[in-house]
Amino acid sequence: MQEYVSAVKILLKVAEGRSLDQAIGTHDSPLSRQIAYGVLRNYYSLSACLEQLVSKPLASKHQDVELLILAGIYSIDALNRPAHASVNFAVEATIGLKKSWAKKLTNGVLRNYQRRKPALELEMSTDREAITNHPTWLVDRIDEAYPDHSTQIMQANQVEPPMTLRVNLLQISRENYLETLEQAGIEATAGLLAATSIYLKTPRSVDKLPGFADGLASVQDEASQMIPKFLNTETGHRVLDACAAPGGKTCAILEQQKGIHLTALDIGAKRTAVIEENLKRLKLECEVVTQDLLQHQPDELYDRILLDVPCSATGIIRRHPDIKLLRLDTDIDKLSTTQEELLAKAWSLLCINGELLYSTCSILPDENQAIVARFLKSQPDARLLPVNCSTGIASPEGLQLLPTTGGSDGFFFSRLQKYKP
Repeated sequence: MQEYVSAVKILLKVAEGRSLDQAIGTHDSPLSRQIAYGVLRNYYSLSACLEQLVSKPLASKHQDVELLILAGIYSIDALNRPAHASVNFAVEATIGLKKSWAKKLTNGVLRNYQRRKPALELEMSTDREAITNHPTWLVDRIDEAYPDHSTQIMQANQVEPPMTLRVNLLQISRENYLETLEQAGIEATAGLLAATSIYLKTPRSVDKLPGFADGLASVQDEASQMIPKFLNTETGHRVLDACAAPGGKTCAILEQQKGIHLTALDIGAKRTAVIEENLKRLKLECEVVTQDLLQHQPDELYDRILLDVPCSATGIIRRHPDIKLLRLDTDIDKLSTTQEELLAKAWSLLCINGELLYSTCSILPDENQAIVARFLKSQPDARLLPVNCSTGIASPEGLQLLPTTGGSDGFFFSRLQKYKP
């Protein structure tokens, strides 16, 4: 029963506008987290089912009961236990939510779902949101941008992502860490895109990973691990990680290039505190600055700048399914404006012959190729550098990785160099 109460409370926080990461507490059990993630991943199909199973929508003041029923439907299909157990636990959870009156409703809807499931699936077969489990605006954008890949993208978004590690090459080689994992009984394989990447066959808590507390490895998607290669740093370079929190990319750069002078910048003290924590665990050092990039004015210009801008995060939906509910179509234009402002500012901080790596965890061209194309038209001292990779979709403006089942997240890279026209 308690896992449903906890899951509903998590989902209510997301409905209020909090991210899933913010909504989940340390006290929430793995099962309650699984249910919350499952409901969000399958929200549109679950909601379509519920619409067919009730005579009229529940009042907004009973949103907790609605979410409980969605959690019950998800559990019947997804949890490794008898369906009647999921029904009974969901019904009992109405007491924990102080909605005992909803016992009969919850029981009736869930048992009706069991009886009508094949018919419901047929009825939803023409509902685009239910079929894809994505909002219509996002389906339209993905279809337009990737007509040959849209189905695969949305299917990948529905699958739990792999747990990927970044090996700290300052302390251990990837080969030796793979051996260490094998000795600990942890099955893992080397990634193909980044020389630091390792994929675990089964996700597990970081405190179960050998040497994690001592900084031998970090959790980071393989796409992000490619940033040090594309940033192209050299010993002696002044480097700016312009939107650095939580610090994964900062640390990856420091692990793979000795002798640089790196500044990790982010706008909030809580965010830069997390950067400091990651640096400490990995035994790394750099300058950490709490400041808005738009206000940043260094004593010297930078040789290299990483600009991983705030974005729609549509390339990491499989990790953050709440994005499908929290993000709106109107957000994309607002984000694009912010991205252009940050790119212009970062460019002003780059020295002649310096290089800037523009990146996002978005798959939407309006935040990626379109931003770079407009920037190049307005900036006569900017030129593109190649982004070489064995996979992804190459364009004149850069490289787009799409989310792949069992592989990396969706990510965009563009390399720009400043020169004297």
